[in-house]
Amino acid sequence: MSQRSAENASSVEEIMLKLHKSCMSHIEQATGSNESEINRVLHLEADLAAWLEALDSRPEAQQFQSAHRDFGLSFYAAMSGLYRQAFSTLRSFLEVTVGATYLSSHEFKRRQWVSGKLDISWKAITSTDSGLYSTPFLDEFCPEAVDEQEEMLDKLKGTYRRCSEYIHGNVSTSQMLPTEISYQEDITKEWLSVADSALSAAMHGFLVRYYKDLPQSSKGIVEGSLEDHFSHLVSVRKLLGLPLEETHS
Repeated sequence: MSQRSAENASSVEEIMLKLHKSCMSHIEQATGSNESEINRVLHLEADLAAWLEALDSRPEAQQFQSAHRDFGLSFYAAMSGLYRQAFSTLRSFLEVTVGATYLSSHEFKRRQWVSGKLDISWKAITSTDSGLYSTPFLDEFCPEAVDEQEEMLDKLKGTYRRCSEYIHGNVSTSQMLPTEISYQEDITKEWLSVADSALSAAMHGFLVRYYKDLPQSSKGIVEGSLEDHFSHLVSVRKLLGLPLEETHS
């Protein structure tokens, strides 16, 4: 290695270590100031992992696992102060998870997507005529959720849209982002809130597509998470055999 090359390598190393130090400082502040929100997100992530265990034999399981790793990278980026990257990877997690869930009902298209011949279409996924929360889809896979379709679709689209606003240079979000790595409590808390919504949306997609077809042993793996996060929904109370109206003594 020439002296010039060695000097350049040393300079790059110094820059990277400086960035690493900034990220470490951010991690300390972010985790120290948001313990309850972080714990909720990690609880949801653990429940997502339970769903992935229940769906391990599905053809689309590899895509779910890949998306799960994306979520881990997104969490790391958010805690490190890499905010735009955090929202971008969170959107990728949501898009791939929900996309694979939707395409699981279209085996030809799913195979084309896996082989690179077809791109995920968010418009198709969220179509009110034939998407994941369309009446025809729910009628076949989870008719109990038909009355909740508008609410859940709005939450799914809103979560995706908020991630996109941080990626595509929306003026309001661009003004919020720091020009260097520095702890921004409002952005950190928003990422945690959007991550909460993304994980919930992914698992609700699993519910409407897969739950009724799961063997009883696999249902047992995910029923705890359903009761924890979705027992306010009439559809889930029906599926789990919970009382539809709480009685008070």
